[in-house]
Amino acid sequence: MDEHEPPYPNGLPTAPPGFLLTTMFPDEPIEIKYENLTHAGTPQPMLALTFTGITLLSVVANLVVLIYIIYSKLYHNFISSHFIAHLCLTNIICAVLCLPMFIYTVHTGENIWKETKFLCNMQALLTCVVWTVGALMALCIAGVHLLTFARIHYEQLFGLPPNMLCGLSWIISICLALPAITNAHVVTYDSGVRQCIWGSSDHALKFLTYILILGVLIPTLFMYYAYIRVIGILYHSPVVFQALGLYNSRWLVFGFLLTPFYQIPFYLTTVLRIAQKDPDAEGPDPILPIIFMYLAYGNCLVSPFLYGASLFLIKEEDMALTVRAHKAGAGGGATYHHPNSAHHHPAGVQAQLI
Repeated sequence: MDEHEPPYPNGLPTAPPGFLLTTMFPDEPIEIKYENLTHAGTPQPMLALTFTGITLLSVVANLVVLIYIIYSKLYHNFISSHFIAHLCLTNIICAVLCLPMFIYTVHTGENIWKETKFLCNMQALLTCVVWTVGALMALCIAGVHLLTFARIHYEQLFGLPPNMLCGLSWIISICLALPAITNAHVVTYDSGVRQCIWGSSDHALKFLTYILILGVLIPTLFMYYAYIRVIGILYHSPVVFQALGLYNSRWLVFGFLLTPFYQIPFYLTTVLRIAQKDPDAEGPDPILPIIFMYLAYGNCLVSPFLYGASLFLIKEEDMALTVRAHKAGAGGGATYHHPNSAHHHPAGVQAQLI
């Protein structure tokens, strides 16, 4: 080559078509990735029928507890009834909105939102919100049960009215789950669990991390602390609580301690990607991840029975926790007396506002 001849006679070098685009934007658009996912699987009609029956039973149980609280006006007398009623309402929302989408996908084997990525994101958002609200309500109920046994005044433990705490739980839960719709890289459809849920991208794993820490681990740890304190109080003075009729409620406490375990198989499946499979593999879809996904909704199925029983077994009238007592205290200079104080009546073994 002549030293005076330019290296490129026709000007600057040309790149193949699409080279610059694929270099600057190596990832294909999210919508195209979503369309290329496996949206179809093996239908499981019998499993869907079983899930439908359990879900209908859950709706009836939650409605019965909610109507009982409203009809009996327990919210005038019992602090925990505010949180239990709100938990039942959250469970009904979950059973009416979240579970039908999941059950339909299990029945047909096809993603119900395969044409619309945004609605898939909304499904994941709603799922995360109701799970977090349920965890926060369980924490609030555990706090009320702790003050019932430890004879602590409600305002000393919470400091906010029950209705405000219920509203605050929704605000916190929506804020935690908001990246499900604001970040397109977070949510995807998992054909293994038949649900729109977080994917395996870096954004999705970060989202999963703080959902687990803020929406699951922290409320669960505080709930465990409350109920371990309750168990310690029960077994420290069993004769006293037998006289009050509260000792049998220890079985309910053990039931409350088991509630976080319903979601552990699902989270393990998600983290370890057990539900992921080779799309070219032959054979039926695994059923176990689908069952784990349904068990993740277990709290909304079991909680009406546990917390409904707690309305009868854990009697808050042994404390002055009523709204009426708060009003009387505001007008009449109420004073809280510990059960061991000199002002306590020995026959009642109760904390009073006089």
